[in-house]
Amino acid sequence: MALNSDLKRSVQGFTDLMLPLSDKELEHPWIWKDHDEEGIRFAFFVTLQELRDLAVMLAGARSKLTPAQHILSQYHVAYMDLQAALLGLSSPDSERAPAEGEWPVRRVYAHILSTELNFTITVRYALEKHRAGTWTPEPVSDAEADRLAGISEGDYQNLIKGPLDAMLAYHRQLHSQILEEFSTIKDQELEFPSTFWEETRFPIRHRLHRYEAHFAQHTIQMDKTLAAIGQAPHESKQLLRKIYAALAEAEGLMIGAEKMDETVILATASSISERTKEIEDLLRKT
Repeated sequence: MALNSDLKRSVQGFTDLMLPLSDKELEHPWIWKDHDEEGIRFAFFVTLQELRDLAVMLAGARSKLTPAQHILSQYHVAYMDLQAALLGLSSPDSERAPAEGEWPVRRVYAHILSTELNFTITVRYALEKHRAGTWTPEPVSDAEADRLAGISEGDYQNLIKGPLDAMLAYHRQLHSQILEEFSTIKDQELEFPSTFWEETRFPIRHRLHRYEAHFAQHTIQMDKTLAAIGQAPHESKQLLRKIYAALAEAEGLMIGAEKMDETVILATASSISERTKEIEDLLRKT
């Protein structure tokens, strides 16, 4: 089952509305049931709670995640946190280095994307060769790497040297492919050896966990870079990062699900969209 697009769109609409709001604007009066003192700020916590509850219901409704799907769900949480860290970042600011000789955000993201492609090539190559019974410890050739990456060397160079927006768009597509493709990895296949640059032949299990670990390393680097260039997150962005984490948890439970009743997912998406519209109308009247 693919990740639900209605749920993602509802959270994106909420994000687009709430991200630009100042701390003062979050105090604008808004009432939700018996809660009438926290203002618009409280909409974040209602939305957060709905998404967390959705995750609980999905966990109870689906069969147990396989080990590969569980690892991918952890990777998805890290990916969404990375995207949340970059919310609202302008193209010029993505090119600003925090200090002489240090990487700007765009350069950090180019490294993340380049490494993710290499991780993906490594896993694809190992799976392909093991499944065909032809695996050897030799690293993948350049020609095979281009085939397994699905992108030519020229297009790859243009991508990682290009603007951040283009890398983000490409990464969204790659990320979806990874979730769908690797969600079918069988338990025993996780233990198959794979070859990257190291002499150690790490198992595929290790390669899948590396996605999240590498994200964690460089998301922290981006956080420090953003703070150094005067782009530390304000309250709305900090709260949206919590929302993205909750969305990621719910979406992680959809990975690899062959069949799932989407009623509760669509109900949550509708509730978030209605709340967004209500607050949008409220702000328009001020």
